[in-house]
Amino acid sequence: MKFTRVRLQNIFAYDGTINFDFSVTSQSRNVVLIWGRNGMGKTSFLNAVKLLFTGIAQKQFRMVGFPPSVLNEKQYLLGDGARWSGLINRSARRKAAVLKETVESFVEISWTDQDEREFTAQRWWQTEGDSTTSGVYVDFDGNRMAGDPAEDFLDETLPRDLVKFFFFDGEDIKSIAESSGSFQKDINLLLQLTFVEELAEEVRKVADERRLRGMHADLRRKVDDALATQRSIETSIFELEEQLVAIDDTLTSDGLDLRRLEIRRANLSSGASELQREALETQLKKLNKQLEDCVAEISTKLPLDIPVVANLRLLKRVRDEVEARIAAGGSAEANFVRQIDTQLPGWVAEAAPDISHEDVAGIARYLSGKLNGALNLSSSAPGSFAAADVFRIEKMRRIVEHWSSAGGERQEAYVRLLQQATQTKTELAEVTEALLKLEVGAQGNLEEYRDVINKIEELRVKEARLNQQKGVSTTKLADFKVQRVQIAETIIHLQASQNQASTEMEESKFASAVSRALNEIALRLKDATRTELEELLNDRFRRIISHPLIRRIGIDDTYVLTFYEENGRAIGRTSLSSGMKQLAATALLWAMKDTANRDIPVIIDTPLGRIDRENQDHLLKAYYPALAKQVIILPTNAEIDGRKRALLEPRVAEHYLIENNTGDAAEVKRGQALVELT
Repeated sequence: MKFTRVRLQNIFAYDGTINFDFSVTSQSRNVVLIWGRNGMGKTSFLNAVKLLFTGIAQKQFRMVGFPPSVLNEKQYLLGDGARWSGLINRSARRKAAVLKETVESFVEISWTDQDEREFTAQRWWQTEGDSTTSGVYVDFDGNRMAGDPAEDFLDETLPRDLVKFFFFDGEDIKSIAESSGSFQKDINLLLQLTFVEELAEEVRKVADERRLRGMHADLRRKVDDALATQRSIETSIFELEEQLVAIDDTLTSDGLDLRRLEIRRANLSSGASELQREALETQLKKLNKQLEDCVAEISTKLPLDIPVVANLRLLKRVRDEVEARIAAGGSAEANFVRQIDTQLPGWVAEAAPDISHEDVAGIARYLSGKLNGALNLSSSAPGSFAAADVFRIEKMRRIVEHWSSAGGERQEAYVRLLQQATQTKTELAEVTEALLKLEVGAQGNLEEYRDVINKIEELRVKEARLNQQKGVSTTKLADFKVQRVQIAETIIHLQASQNQASTEMEESKFASAVSRALNEIALRLKDATRTELEELLNDRFRRIISHPLIRRIGIDDTYVLTFYEENGRAIGRTSLSSGMKQLAATALLWAMKDTANRDIPVIIDTPLGRIDRENQDHLLKAYYPALAKQVIILPTNAEIDGRKRALLEPRVAEHYLIENNTGDAAEVKRGQALVELT
């Protein structure tokens, strides 16, 4: 496949129609350089080419910003008014609004295949106000395919999920080296390893259908229930994974906001005297300790005493009624009974010296009770305690007298404590305010500084809450994954218990055997391809890096990279530099493309990224000329200067220069470079 022409009209940064002629590339001059400073429209070109093959129907192709968020189709086409300007060029939309015309936008690519057959594909949009229609077609040999047939043809030519392996930003590809297996499905598709697995899966479905039809009704019900449980578990796992992704996105976004706020707080700080700040902070600690002690004393003692100290008037009334009850019963009688009560145990012991101490006490209590009863019967005291026992009244009087004298003092003490706590809080607020003013300095910045501090605290509280929620969701996710394994084993057990010898079951057994055989073939094919890919990766890696710190790169069955030192010890991926990861991912893409043997042009934005000078030279001399039959590079003058251009120039077929003074009206000049040869 060789691109012969790319036409863009009213799309992203391009107002009007822009043409790129790539027919001049050849086997010896396979590189085209599209130059431009940052913001000129290089990324717009890259995204437009991607757009032809991906469209925007699937949400992953409408993802913008950092942290990334998905826009709806209208927002993606016309912009969301904040982060995203829209697919349809803003300048063209403004002019069309004034003239009340329709904006016609498209990306069109013409190419030839290995048999020199010519194809032209176009994805177009017509926009009138806020209303947009769209379509896609492919012209070949005088015939036109449109709609779904055209979409299917483009997806067969370059599947949507593989576009990122051929048209990409050089700095973004390091995520492949950092991957924990997330690219497994797409890499299998690129390496054409999915067909046998998909065939095995279809045969397995046939086997399951035959097995279900051959089961007894009760066993089928159990299997159906188990399958329903399995679907429910899978749904829960999907929802939790989505929730964790959303939490991580929020934490990333809030983390950026928190860092910005902390920078703003530092900028608002006046750099006050350290001595003054230390004095205020010492006073702040002292007041906090004082308030803590005061609150601790109040919370420890007050709850026990509050029923009495809060009701001293009621206590006085009780005391008056107790005194009235004693007076009404006759103080002489009461005194007489009390005197007898104190002497009675001795009298009983004197009269009956042979009985035990316990019996003496019991007889004394009995006689005291009789005396008390006689005193109560003869009493006609008014009030709440008219029928109360005189001895209980006496005990009550002692308690009431105690609280009558101590209650007021305790009440005053608690009032003083509360006043002290209030005063301490006031002083604490004053010292905090003084510290704040000392920190900020200018009065005009005080409110903003206070607002920044409040927002920082809110974000930290939110961060803690999200991390707690993340922990809970992670635990639930782990539990559901255990349940998933268990229910899968249950289903296998239920299905294995079916032993009918019907024709359906025999067909199921045969289909299951075929499915297993296909899976074994797929596994061996993957192993062989992975071995070949690993060999190619290490070969390509050695070609593009000088003085390698890495002896070998290993690839496991999920395409996770492991880096090994000279002594064979594995190197942690997180300890590698971004440049090293970019080089490893670059080598992997090169190896995958050669293994897949797909004849697709490669387009690279930010080609050299964070790579050091020596390795940049290796890329320019050994990588780009050999990467594909047609390579389109989108550099800035900072990435490729005159010296580096000279290294690549023998393989360059054409130069284009993008200029854009307004951001919405990119112009393209053919034959011009951003830097001169040196």
